[in-house]
Amino acid sequence: MERISLIKTLASFIVAAVVYLIPLGLEGKPHIMLFVMTFIVLLWITEAAPLHATALFTAFLIILIVGLDAKEVFAQYFDPVIVLLLGGFVIAVAMSKYKLDEYMAYKIIGKAGNNPNFIVLALLSTAAFISMWISNSATAAIIMPIALVILSKNALKPGMTKFGKACVLAVGYGATIGGVGTIIGSTPNIIAAKYLQSSGVAFGFYEWLYRGFPLMLLLIIAGWLVLIALFKPEKNYVKSVKVAHPITNDQKKVMAIFVLTVILWITENIHGVSNSVMALVPIILFYFSGLLSTEDFTRIDWPTLVLIGGGLALGMGIHATTLDASFASLLSSAILGQNIFMLFLLLGLFGVLLTVFISNTTAAAVYLPLVVALGSSIGGNVTNIVVVASLGVSLDFIFPFGTPPTAIAYGTRYVKQKDIALAGIVISGIGIVLLMFLGTLW
Repeated sequence: MERISLIKTLASFIVAAVVYLIPLGLEGKPHIMLFVMTFIVLLWITEAAPLHATALFTAFLIILIVGLDAKEVFAQYFDPVIVLLLGGFVIAVAMSKYKLDEYMAYKIIGKAGNNPNFIVLALLSTAAFISMWISNSATAAIIMPIALVILSKNALKPGMTKFGKACVLAVGYGATIGGVGTIIGSTPNIIAAKYLQSSGVAFGFYEWLYRGFPLMLLLIIAGWLVLIALFKPEKNYVKSVKVAHPITNDQKKVMAIFVLTVILWITENIHGVSNSVMALVPIILFYFSGLLSTEDFTRIDWPTLVLIGGGLALGMGIHATTLDASFASLLSSAILGQNIFMLFLLLGLFGVLLTVFISNTTAAAVYLPLVVALGSSIGGNVTNIVVVASLGVSLDFIFPFGTPPTAIAYGTRYVKQKDIALAGIVISGIGIVLLMFLGTLW
């Protein structure tokens, strides 16, 4: 294993060195930053080391090789948007500890009745709703067992049921779709907010919500129609599930803190306190009330927070060395003269293609700084251009390795790669078209 990691690291370094030696007309810090960017992205793609370790290596290279200020680089690892996501992670830990997420899932799915089409819709929409607030992989891990219970109760075995395919993909796709609904739903959303705020744009929870939430609803409907059309259930009547027990007092407390936090986030424009500061409210309430302990604090997804910090540091380095301006000039020349529909179509399409090969966090870290510079160079609405691009990298439904929820669906053995590709291409295509039209409306 150590040998494989060493080979991946060496290969990444050699490719980055070759890119550095290509005469691209860059000099000084932008040229060095190009080497660092290529090296880091390749390390992330090959997973030569854990992703969060490479994220910390990013700071090391940017400070020592590129020569940027250490305070500015390290500040990216606890940027206000990191604090915002930390608040979301603490809420997720609390919901998981007291099984509030599981309670809500059973409650919603239990109301679907016995119509198989509505059960698919319930699985998809429940996964999407919960994924608005906690990680998509955690959401899929919560909802998938419920889907499997339904399939088991109806004696539907892997490889022998279209309804089973629709159910597990509804969970996988729903968990991914829900991530576009709120600013804390997916890491590209957080990264997009960071770059917009750095560009002087007032952009917070509400500004994302009125763009991402309608897209989420449309994708839920589209995803549902695609799944029941491609994998038409064999039965007209199936057994569903009911909630196992009434809501407990601790679950009510967690729910109250959760609702309070969401209200504070949505009303940022009224009370004037940053969403990042308000993200500290659930942390304070959960710990000072005794609902969470120090042991729970270790369950927070710290590697993801460090990974996002590394992505922000990389983007900061790309911008500080003006490397983004060089890339933007190339991109702007390629799309010069295109109408607004074609611009959004290309941004969404490139985002989807990018995230087929690398994680959406890595894609956002590399793609969005260039898109910000592109928006400035062509004189368009930077906010909508960045949001469309960041949403594009979240629309990966085509391969099992694309996102953890899709991998979890594949792992159930109810669905094959060709099934995922078939449904995923259709839903991703619909998502790109929706981005094109919604982008113009925004």
